[in-house]
Amino acid sequence: MARPGKLDQRITFKAQALAADGIGGSVMSYGDISTVPTVWARVTPSSGKEISAEGRVVADGMFKFTIRNRSDIDETHVIVWGGETYNIRNVRRSGTRSMYLEIDAERGVAT
Repeated sequence: MARPGKLDQRITFKAQALAADGIGGSVMSYGDISTVPTVWARVTPSSGKEISAEGRVVADGMFKFTIRNRSDIDETHVIVWGGETYNIRNVRRSGTRSMYLEIDAERGVAT
């Protein structure tokens, strides 16, 4: 578990939303979640790899984000940290009385 002083990174949670495309249609995009989108977190790298795809090298990685416990985050959201988007793969809940919430998220892959 993290201690409050270890939550030293700012992350933002985003959810899928329909947005106007400017020509009468709509496209799926991500917007900040409605309840406190930006929070303090501890970010810990878990694993990473590089693969060759379509003639270029693509790097992806798994990260663990630890935040104060909240009930409104799930696997349909994404995290933005340091200008990069991380797809949430697992939200580990230890119960409503737990102080922290651990989130496994992956960078470098499609949703």
